[in-house]
Amino acid sequence: MNLDWETIRSQVAWRGRFPVLVDEIRSLEDAREMTYTYLGIGAGAVVVLALDDADRAVCVRQYRHPMRRVVRELPAGHIDRGEDRMLAAHREFEEETGMRLGHLEHLGSYVPVPSLADFSMHMYFGHTLTPGRQQLDENELLEIERVPIRELHQDILDGREPVVSMSYTVLFAAANGRLPL
Repeated sequence: MNLDWETIRSQVAWRGRFPVLVDEIRSLEDAREMTYTYLGIGAGAVVVLALDDADRAVCVRQYRHPMRRVVRELPAGHIDRGEDRMLAAHREFEEETGMRLGHLEHLGSYVPVPSLADFSMHMYFGHTLTPGRQQLDENELLEIERVPIRELHQDILDGREPVVSMSYTVLFAAANGRLPL
């Protein structure tokens, strides 16, 4: 069975924070056609799990409009076109938290919602924090929260943390022996 589809037409339906793309596609198996709408997010994103000297995860709390509530997340952000992923992780962490990382390592990558966008989330683990300079984007309003990593890990296992980038990164770091659990 041929599971691939070809693009017949493609257009940008809307330009905003992320462009919305609309493609007309055709199945190579049976020639059926459909309209597919998705986000053109770009170069990917980074998420950073960083522990302080007391084994607390540095988290941010901020309002997320699609969820209509404030959620706890790990510092994260988009990679600028042409930017090195590791440098983006350092940059995003400092911009959001006002702290620099002395140690940072890549844990792995995943595609969060393959039906909605083609971008990878690159997970990082860091420690050895020093003062830096917080530089929030004009649309960011957040507070820093330090959460004992054991508590955060348990909250994730108990289903109390809905944000996949944080859950997956913490669970991946734990499974790979990076966390003092």
